[in-house]
Amino acid sequence: MQIDELVPGLNLEDKNCEFKEIIKDGRKKDGQAEEIGWLKTIAAFANTEGGILYVGVEDKSHKILALEHSTADSVIRMIHHKIGEKISPSIDYDIDTIQVPGTIPARYVISVSVKVSRNLPVVIHEGGLLGIYVRNYGQTQIATPEQIRDLVLMSDHVPYDSPFTELSYDKKDFSILFKLAGEREADITDKQLISIGFMSEERKLSKGALLFRDDCNDLRTETVCSVWPELSKESSIVLAHQEYAGNLLEIISKSIQFVKNHSANGYRKEETSRVSYIAYPERSVTEGIVNAVGHRNYFMQGTQIEINVFRDRLEIVAPGALLGVRTLTKEKNISSIIPRRRNEVICGILEMCRYMEKKESGFDKIEEDYASFDDNHKPYISSNTQSFTLTMPDQTYSYGVISEQNDVIPAVYTESMTTGRNDVRILAFCYQSGRTVREIAEYLNIKPSTYFRQNTISRLVREGFLVETVGEKAAIYRANHNKVKEK
Repeated sequence: MQIDELVPGLNLEDKNCEFKEIIKDGRKKDGQAEEIGWLKTIAAFANTEGGILYVGVEDKSHKILALEHSTADSVIRMIHHKIGEKISPSIDYDIDTIQVPGTIPARYVISVSVKVSRNLPVVIHEGGLLGIYVRNYGQTQIATPEQIRDLVLMSDHVPYDSPFTELSYDKKDFSILFKLAGEREADITDKQLISIGFMSEERKLSKGALLFRDDCNDLRTETVCSVWPELSKESSIVLAHQEYAGNLLEIISKSIQFVKNHSANGYRKEETSRVSYIAYPERSVTEGIVNAVGHRNYFMQGTQIEINVFRDRLEIVAPGALLGVRTLTKEKNISSIIPRRRNEVICGILEMCRYMEKKESGFDKIEEDYASFDDNHKPYISSNTQSFTLTMPDQTYSYGVISEQNDVIPAVYTESMTTGRNDVRILAFCYQSGRTVREIAEYLNIKPSTYFRQNTISRLVREGFLVETVGEKAAIYRANHNKVKEK
C-alpha cells in the first residue's frame, strides 16, 4: 500500500512533509546521536512553515512499511522524550497514529505534526553545540547566518524589508525603477525614499530596497508562471512555463505579459455584430500580481509566487497568509478584504510607481471588472497560514470555475452498455476534466481501494470508456468522448 491510499492527496515529500521508515535514538559508530537526523527535520519545520513527519513510510518508494503496536508505542515515547531533551525553546506539536487497514495484528503509521514556532529560532542541543535548521525546497538544511537573522526578526515581528544594510544608495543602481516611474508619470525624490524607509538618512539601503536594484539576484523574488491544459496540475503536460527572478518591477511586468500572451481572447455574437471580450481583464491581472508581490511573506525562503493559467481560471498564489485577515475559503466578497501591509518599503515603492494605492483598493477594482458576470464567474480569495490565492475565472469559459465544484457535471450517455452501477456517474464526473482515482472515489463517497482501482477504474479503461494518462503525481482518467456523449 502507498501512503496516498492511507492519506488521500499525500504522495510527495515537500517543504511541509517528510517520510521516515523508522527513527531511533542512541549512538552511531561515529559517536553522533541517532536521533539528530529526524530531530533536524522537526526543528526545521518549527523554524519555517510547520510540517508533518510520517514514520513507517519508505522515503523513496512512499510504500507503507508500518510499525507493530509495541514498536509504535516505544517510538512515540522516544519522540516526546527527545523533543523535550534536545529542542528549545519548546515547540507546539501533536503525535497521532494511523492504523493501516487490513493489518492483523494492527500496524501503524505515526504522524508528527509540527506548528511554526512563535519563538524563533528553534535550536537543537547536541554535545554542547547548537544547531539551527530550516526547510529549503523540500530539504532540511542548516540555516545560513542570513536565515538566522531573519528568524530573529520574525520572532520580534520586524518586517523583512525594513532593516537597513551597509550598502549605500546610488541612483544609477536603480535605473529600472526610475525609468518605470517616468513612464507612469511618477516623480520619486530622495526625501520620499527616506520617508518610506527605502534608505536611511545616512543613505544606507534597506533590505526591501535591494529587491529593486537593477542587479537584484535574490531568489525571494522568484515567480513561476505556468499554463496547464486542464483544470488542475495533475496533467503531465505543461503548455508553457517561465520562471522569473530578480528586480521586482521587471517581474511584475513580465508576469503580466505572460498571462496576456497565454489567455484566450474571444467574442460574443450579437444579432448584428460581434462583441469582443478577453479571458482576464488586464487591470485585474495587474492588481492581482501587484498584491501578491506587495503582500507575500519574504521571510519564507524556498517559496515563490505561482501564477497558473488553467482552462477555466487564473490562480495567483503568494507565500504567507494575508496579514490581518482570517482564514478564508473561496471568499467572493473580495472588496471587503483589507489586508495590513506586511512589507512597507516594497508597498511604498509600488505606491510611488502608481501600481498600488494607500487605501488598498486593488481588490475593489477586480470586483468591479467582474461585476456583470454570474456567480460562477466571480473572483474569490482563499487564505491559510501557508499562502493566499486569488482566483479569477476565465470570462470566455462558459462553465465558470468548475474544478472544485461537483455540482457542475454534465449528463452523459454511452453508445454501448456498461456493467457497473456507478459507471455513468464516473464517466460524467470525468467528462469535463481528468480526475485521479482519489478524486473519483471522493466523488462517489467511497475509499480509493485497490479493489476499486482494479475492478472499476481499470475495467472502464479496458472497455474503452476511460482514457488513462500519466500525471505529475498520479494517473489521470478522462471520459473517452468517442464512446461517451453529453446529453
